[in-house]
Amino acid sequence: MRTLAIDGDILLYSIGWGSEDIEQSWIVDQRIETFFTNLFEELETTNYVCYLTGKGNFREQLAVSHKYKGNRKKEKPKWYKYIKSYLMNVHDAELIEGMEADDAMAMHITRDKDAVCCSIDKDLLMVEGWHYSWKTHNRDKLPLRWVDNFGKLERQEKKLYGEGTMWLYAQSLLGDSTDNIVGIKGYGNVKVFNTLKDCKTEIELYTATKEAYEGQFGDEAEVRLKENMDLLYMVRELTDEGEPVLWKSPRED
Repeated sequence: MRTLAIDGDILLYSIGWGSEDIEQSWIVDQRIETFFTNLFEELETTNYVCYLTGKGNFREQLAVSHKYKGNRKKEKPKWYKYIKSYLMNVHDAELIEGMEADDAMAMHITRDKDAVCCSIDKDLLMVEGWHYSWKTHNRDKLPLRWVDNFGKLERQEKKLYGEGTMWLYAQSLLGDSTDNIVGIKGYGNVKVFNTLKDCKTEIELYTATKEAYEGQFGDEAEVRLKENMDLLYMVRELTDEGEPVLWKSPRED
């Protein structure tokens, strides 16, 4: 029976912000349990690990150009602590220290190829493995599907969707305003798609992306690209000392 790697951080905020007008804790409990019940029914398994982000994040030391997540508001839902405690006590959620819950989920589906990454976070779509995203008020459900390592990019009108390594490089050009990662000026969804769509190998992705960085940063291009890739890359494994293995340029192989 396959195991679900569940993004507990998403639950903290989605259920939390959606329960601001709720006064009774049992209603919050019910919403959490309804989520798990629906997920188990949809994916036909009750084996799961729920991950939560704890203290510290190695990316904070890697971010030189701009403070990592420095633009985020520190405000949390009023039920934040309650939901976090509930997930840990009732659902044995694992609190991940020194990195993000996303990284733990990425490592989980990397070592267990039958596991399913359950999240609506677009960043995790760069990781090879099984993925499932549930329906939200502004996103359609993405059914269970396999994401391969190289991945793909798709353009729907002016929107850009991606998976695998192609999505990682696309994000390095676009930047990620949620995490305060700044991309390349002038590179929106359409230009990024046109820049990378014909690439067939990671070397080609790297070359096309590096050229864009050189256009803005000149001699600092490789350093700035490395910084952004380290911040964006979801960790797949740890060293023997327990440190995250960072992104590796294909030029190093």
